[in-house]
Amino acid sequence: MADIMNDHLRAQLDEYTSELFVSEDETLRWIQEQAAAHQLPAISVRPFEGRLLQILVALAGAKTVVEIGALAGYSGTWLARALPADGKLYTLEKNAKHAAIARASFERAGVAHRVEVLEGDAHTSLHNLMQRAPFDMIFLDADKVSYPTYLKWAVANLRPGGLVAAHNAFRSGKVLNAQTDDDRAMDAFNRALAAEPTLDSTILAIGDGMAVGIKRRA
Repeated sequence: MADIMNDHLRAQLDEYTSELFVSEDETLRWIQEQAAAHQLPAISVRPFEGRLLQILVALAGAKTVVEIGALAGYSGTWLARALPADGKLYTLEKNAKHAAIARASFERAGVAHRVEVLEGDAHTSLHNLMQRAPFDMIFLDADKVSYPTYLKWAVANLRPGGLVAAHNAFRSGKVLNAQTDDDRAMDAFNRALAAEPTLDSTILAIGDGMAVGIKRRA
């Protein structure tokens, strides 16, 4: 039986991937420094996951992206940089402090002209965004308890061929033995994603797991 990959080896492979394929510039490092200075939770995507998001944008041919959970704007900057000149990122953030930092991040990154930060309750923002549907890509990185609800919204508001992605699909392995509401919600999301007949889906075993589904064409 093959040896089970331990955490140390996985961390080494993550670093290997980053060294080969990731270019985290001064602006991206600045965003993370600002997040730490303002004591935001250290829950943003890692650099190699940011690069993965850019690859997904390209694969989907995305021009309009919805991100649920802006935090300091780190993942949003990766996404916005991958969009074409006429692309648009709508990023949702409930916390006013986080939203302000995200706006500063987008200004610093030179992508503010293609990003709209929607501040307030995500469910309200999503309801208002429906008039701009369909979208090309939807990225979930917010409260895990709402992930199953966000998935239903994504299915209804993605164009055929569009893509939904969700961060923390593995919950550091806790989906195998869920102990908290967040663990159970993530497991429920993964199962709903797998069972959704309009999506072709899987989990990419990168970082903490990136769940991905592509909406089937008619």
